[in-house]
Amino acid sequence: KSEILKRAAIFAGITMTTVALAAGELNRPYVGETERLLADIMYRSNTIPFLICAMTIDEIDGLVPRRDNNAQQSKVDGISVLLSHIEGVKNIPNLIVFGATNRRNMMDEAFLRRMQAKCFVGRPSPHIRKKMLAPLLCKDLKVFTANRIDFLVKVTTNFSGAAVGALKSSIIVAMDQYREPDSLTDKVLLELADNAAREFSCWFGIGTLPEICRLYPNIIAATGHKEKYSLKLPNSSPSGRILVDLQERKCLIELSQAEATLEYDLGTEETSTLTLISRFVNGCSSRNVDTIQIIDMNFLSKYNAFDENKIFELLTTTFEECDEYNRSMLIFDIDSLIMLSVSDSQMSKSVSISNIHLYQFIREKCKKAIVEQPTKGPNTTAKEQLKERWIVMIVKHPLLRSLLIDDIEFKKTLQQIQQEQDDETQRTDNESVKQCPKCQQSYIPSKISHGSCHYHDGFVFDLDQNMALGYDQAQRIAQKAKLMAHGGNNDQNWKPSKLMWTCCLGLYGIDSPCRVGICGLPEELKGQTIELDKDLTVVVQQHFMKNEAAVRNIKEFMKTYTPSQIGNVAGRPSITSSSNLSNYKK
Repeated sequence: KSEILKRAAIFAGITMTTVALAAGELNRPYVGETERLLADIMYRSNTIPFLICAMTIDEIDGLVPRRDNNAQQSKVDGISVLLSHIEGVKNIPNLIVFGATNRRNMMDEAFLRRMQAKCFVGRPSPHIRKKMLAPLLCKDLKVFTANRIDFLVKVTTNFSGAAVGALKSSIIVAMDQYREPDSLTDKVLLELADNAAREFSCWFGIGTLPEICRLYPNIIAATGHKEKYSLKLPNSSPSGRILVDLQERKCLIELSQAEATLEYDLGTEETSTLTLISRFVNGCSSRNVDTIQIIDMNFLSKYNAFDENKIFELLTTTFEECDEYNRSMLIFDIDSLIMLSVSDSQMSKSVSISNIHLYQFIREKCKKAIVEQPTKGPNTTAKEQLKERWIVMIVKHPLLRSLLIDDIEFKKTLQQIQQEQDDETQRTDNESVKQCPKCQQSYIPSKISHGSCHYHDGFVFDLDQNMALGYDQAQRIAQKAKLMAHGGNNDQNWKPSKLMWTCCLGLYGIDSPCRVGICGLPEELKGQTIELDKDLTVVVQQHFMKNEAAVRNIKEFMKTYTPSQIGNVAGRPSITSSSNLSNYKK
């Protein structure tokens, strides 16, 4: 920022009324001394009205803080003097005020309105960092290959321009020290990058990215991550929201419009925010994202933000800074930020959110993710600046996950949509009236209980015909017997058929069913694939025909039955033969 102010003044030919000052140099301990010093510096421009003059104040937020109930009177007086000379009653027309600050949200609103131009100086993007480090290729092509430059671009994520320049200078100096082949290793480069990051306060969470890479060497050095974690989706339009579910081991990338959310499996090593950094850094590099900011408890602790007001103030400043970039990514570690309170009483156990205001603040921010898509048409320009504000939510607790998904209306994956459709189909199916394939009674699956189904788990056997019968055949024979009994029988030779259940040896139509259970398929058939066009009653009958216990029952019974009635009837095979028993089993 200071370098840009110097270059701007020289380029425009502006006369500086004083050397660049810091806000602390203008604050004086005695009452009225700060106002007098400010007026003296600004009135110097009146002595040379034919020149455009300027004064530069670094960290100007210390001179013009926001005026509220907690503001000191001396600060308020200094602001009043400054405002009166900038488009006020004592306006100096040939005076320009240059200021630089890192805390714009802490400055006085009236002063900001009178500053006609506001220029945001952010961190360089991956493409810019690559250009800044490109001169290293000219130093030694054997040491600094294209892959080595890409490595440096990734480890300098969140570096300021000054930090990248300092790193480049320290690498050039280190090349004289490490002249042996392969002596300038990645470890040495990480140490140099860590020193530069600490010197220029380029933090990545509670530490620096080079330090994290030294603790987890595979984060940046692993091959294949660039394509695997890329956020470039040629056939899809991302919405900018990413949900990382550590419990289900899934990474969900939400898509805009009506597309289903993309679902990816997490790696075995991706178990925390730090081990997920490789995914974020490579994803941001693929879309040239300018800055990545991790918001977790370590981030709040680093800035001593423990009470609610300081937390909101810090988060507001961070959000406003990220919004100034064309492309930014905010990463929220939800489990570390949101505290849950568990109430374990004798009646029930409940879980609730303790810091609900912080949750609501983060929730509203998660709704503001956006990834603008290039417009197609004759008015499209090549230098169109597209906004990309990515929001990443890392969550593990099931309650926080479900609550967050519902509150921000996170779109479902294709698998979840299919599961919901299957559940709805199952629910509708459970509410419809069906016919039980075992007892032939009507029932509703959702309203049945044990004891609602009385059935036989064997088949009907005709003792006279010496053959097994289906349900329909047995019913027709029994119905004919009833009609003959009630309607008169003129045939002296007709005798009613003797039908018996093989499972319990009970008489068909007389004895009660031998089994009690729940309506539906037998337990042996549940889980098996049955074709949709199959009649379940027929399937169950065929299953009961193979009941080995029922076959043994009728076989033993036939041994004690009157031999004169066992013979073959009309050429039908006898069930007592071993060959026919095997046929019935089949």
